[in-house]
Amino acid sequence: MPYYRYHQSDGPAVAITDDRSGAILPDIGSVWKADGLTEVVIGRRQRFNAEPAEIIVSIEREGFYLATLPKK
Repeated sequence: MPYYRYHQSDGPAVAITDDRSGAILPDIGSVWKADGLTEVVIGRRQRFNAEPAEIIVSIEREGFYLATLPKK
């Protein structure tokens, strides 16, 4: 299932949502930038340090899934 991916403009956070506008993303003190689409499929490999089912449940419950990625 395709979801919209956003990244924090000045930090390591990434958010995944089914809301194309990104209006429901959490306020974490910086701007969210659109970063394209991502596929989340139950039964596939982990993404964003979480099981795909956990990501989907979070999106259904909160409207988004929020992860912190390690800085490069």
